[in-house]
Amino acid sequence: MKVPFVNLRLQHEDIMDKIHLAIDQVFEEDPYVLGPAVARFEKAAAKMLGAPHVVGVNSGTDALLLSLKALGIGPGDEVVLPTFTFMSVAEVIVRLGARPVFVDVDPLTYNMAIDSVTQAVTPKTRAIVAVHMFGYGCDMAQLLQLANAHGIFLIEDVAQAMGARIGNKYLGTMGIAGCFSFYPTKNLGAVGDAGMVVTHNDGVADRLRQLRDHGRAPDGSFPEIGFNSRLDPLQAAILKIKLDELEESIADRVENARFYDSLLAETDLVLPEFFDRGEHTYNYYTIQAEERDALRNFLTEREIGTAVYYPRPLHLEPSMSYLGYKEGDFPVAELLCSRVLSLPVFPGMKRKEVEEVALSIHEFLAMRAAQATQ
Repeated sequence: MKVPFVNLRLQHEDIMDKIHLAIDQVFEEDPYVLGPAVARFEKAAAKMLGAPHVVGVNSGTDALLLSLKALGIGPGDEVVLPTFTFMSVAEVIVRLGARPVFVDVDPLTYNMAIDSVTQAVTPKTRAIVAVHMFGYGCDMAQLLQLANAHGIFLIEDVAQAMGARIGNKYLGTMGIAGCFSFYPTKNLGAVGDAGMVVTHNDGVADRLRQLRDHGRAPDGSFPEIGFNSRLDPLQAAILKIKLDELEESIADRVENARFYDSLLAETDLVLPEFFDRGEHTYNYYTIQAEERDALRNFLTEREIGTAVYYPRPLHLEPSMSYLGYKEGDFPVAELLCSRVLSLPVFPGMKRKEVEEVALSIHEFLAMRAAQATQ
């Protein structure tokens, strides 16, 4: 049975009529840049998250970039971030002239290790970017305590964790800014690039709205250089519809993940951890396997889609070589990059598809065990 890593068409089948109506409304309202559709989505997202300000931007990368810029991060500043994440987090820090300071991660949650963060903070540290990995929240209580003790900003990267909570608080609402990506494969996915920033700070919200529109002030003047980073109304209209479906789609992901847990429980694979302090939304269901590449090749031959997030830690990327890090600096992240494999867990995935993936994994492990005894 062919099982794709993600099935985006399936996510839209039942809501296509609503999507067409929403798109028609954008054309009828006429403003094709910002306008009512963006305002409606921002209002709906703010209501769901319980936050006073939501600012739509054109991507999750720009959500990070504009947040750092709005907080005054620039040359001479250091920003702490995990080395086990996507390049965009480091990229925006460099673009502003600041210095990325990498830290290691927890081997089970994949989130930044608190001890490593504590050791990385210096008098030059202006911000910490807490990346909520694979749909599961960082230890925000300890990170907030650390940030407050040192008078530094805590920014949340919620690209993979829209809809996840810690207690009764949504991820993205606890730091000074919560940065969201609506890349099509995310929990809440657009049909192209889109993003948003959430904040409780009035001043930060005002700066974000100004920065996303070329630095334009309410009076029409341009007191600073900004960016062209406005959320597209067509994307906003579609996102508002899909926001209503978010809880159901996350429930699908969790159900699929729990089924994997039961089917793979007796293997020597490391399965995703689930702790009481937060809810896992399983944007990715990521396992660890000693023979990751061989397993992935085996599944590919069976036409089962997988992905590797991430094949190389950021401190070892060529573009980051000027920072002076070397192999062995962050051993947990380096080991994870050779072991992690994300399995299909998309909303609407059928139980027989989950069973097919798990059965194929069991066949691979049995084959390897037989070879080892020969």
